[in-house]
Amino acid sequence: MNTNATLLMLAIDNLPSHIQGECTFDPKPDGKPYTDAQVTLTVHGERCYQFSAEIKHIHRKESLTALLDAARPDTLLVCNRLTAHLADFCSSNAINFIDEAGNARVSCNGLNLWIEGKNSSESHPATQQQAKPGLGFMKLVFALLADEDVLRLPFRAIAEMANISLGMVSKGFKHLESEKLVSLCSTRRILDKEALYHIWIEHYRTVLRPKLGGIRLVAPGDWREIPLTPKDRWGGEVAADELTGYLQPYELQLFTFEPLQKRLALLKAKPDPAGRLWLVPAFWGKELDININAKALLAVAELLASSDSRNKEVAELINEQYLHLKTLPETWV
Repeated sequence: MNTNATLLMLAIDNLPSHIQGECTFDPKPDGKPYTDAQVTLTVHGERCYQFSAEIKHIHRKESLTALLDAARPDTLLVCNRLTAHLADFCSSNAINFIDEAGNARVSCNGLNLWIEGKNSSESHPATQQQAKPGLGFMKLVFALLADEDVLRLPFRAIAEMANISLGMVSKGFKHLESEKLVSLCSTRRILDKEALYHIWIEHYRTVLRPKLGGIRLVAPGDWREIPLTPKDRWGGEVAADELTGYLQPYELQLFTFEPLQKRLALLKAKPDPAGRLWLVPAFWGKELDININAKALLAVAELLASSDSRNKEVAELINEQYLHLKTLPETWV
């Protein structure tokens, strides 16, 4: 009840100031959809709208399909911040919702709310930080998406592939299983790959990218002149150009397992805080195969993190050709 109460409080508190909310929790919810609470929204202190509410954490489309048959104009889903893909699914299927950040899509007897783009960190930074995945979890998700066979390896081997601790593997899988994103039964499998893609791409910019480290260098005129070692892998714009042939790379991101000083000697490039070549220690394990799918992930995440409209177009192209997600997450607003 405390979790539901907190989620409902955040959702109502973050609505525009002209909308006030009151709620009453059902003392004996029967487990059916939209029986968790009664919510009244008052607009401009005058018109009141009453809803039967479902309070639920949503991370994949299947969690929403269970609500379809019971959805009516006077029902309301109260949830965590939805991705653009899930929010569009709600509005396409007449599921009214408000989320913890105050985003809302509600249509009921003359009340029409469409609020989007609000981040829950704006008003409640502690709550958003708590919900944000950690660095180890992000590395685990990348390994699982890079090669689905990794999921079926012993936990110790998975830890090596993802370059994380054995404890982080166990903790990460517990969370993934609780959210019904993976199954750890006798035949381990990913249940919702699209949701995992969204988690990794959406949080790359704020969780993983700031922790990459590395060094900025003066780049040569042609990135193809840069000597590579066997385990070096391109990310960002160069990876995108290799995949599509559609982008002339300007910002260069190169992942390496070599010690940076040794790599600098091979590159013969000068450090420069404004340099276009970003030499980055690889964050995954040496034995993880960076195949076409993994390269597409590295490219798309960095392209979207750049907030460049041209890069976003190329990210969409890579998605169409390799990842096949219905929509890419909005990682920049």
